[in-house]
Amino acid sequence: MRSTDLKKSTSVSGKHKHTTATDLVTRSHDLETANKVASFVAHELNNLLTVIQINTEFLLESAGDNPASAQELGEIQRAARRASILARQLLASSRLESFDANLVEAAFKKKSPTGKSAVITLEKNARPPETILLVEDEAAVRTLAKKILAQKGYRVFDASDGAIALRVAAAHVGEIDLVLTDVAMPNLGGRGMVEELRELSPGIKVLFMSGYPKEEIFPEKNKAKGIPYLQKPFTAETLFSEVRAALDHRP
Repeated sequence: MRSTDLKKSTSVSGKHKHTTATDLVTRSHDLETANKVASFVAHELNNLLTVIQINTEFLLESAGDNPASAQELGEIQRAARRASILARQLLASSRLESFDANLVEAAFKKKSPTGKSAVITLEKNARPPETILLVEDEAAVRTLAKKILAQKGYRVFDASDGAIALRVAAAHVGEIDLVLTDVAMPNLGGRGMVEELRELSPGIKVLFMSGYPKEEIFPEKNKAKGIPYLQKPFTAETLFSEVRAALDHRP
């Protein structure tokens, strides 16, 4: 091989290696972007499923003794539960984690409310009115959560982000028993808001909620154990029971 041919071959080979390295970096970046998008989509899907599940519960209550309507609404509930499992699978995929749909299905069945009997039991144990500051940027979720809590006798202030919540809290110092807050919000998120709020009211109780799993929001296991957390999507029963547990929680 002539020296000029050798130089050309070396140049082409070097260029190929450079291109391959660039491709790997690009693919890695694309994968990271895809994972972030998948995680965000799953989070937003959980918000929408919360709205679907709770509104279905309201419709079931108003359906009365109409078996046809009850059956159709039951199908919606089952479909929403399957969609919730898919959302969790999407979140696991975005974190490159293994996922077992059967385990999640079993967990759902274990947490499923016992129906009207559970409501009656909770209502019999109702306590004097308490005040909740509800902070949620998704308007539909905020409206439904406020409606449920107000129906249970709670006094509810609401805000669409952490910055607004701080202003509400400042106007009602000493009145708020619990802050129920989403984690990811525009302007000021739930964790940042709670840190500032605790400077104003150090002992205030907090219940975080999110479409992301608790271990992703609070990765330190030892600290996470003592933090009340409501996973979206949730039902009206779950919301009420978790709020009650958070109000009764002793750090």
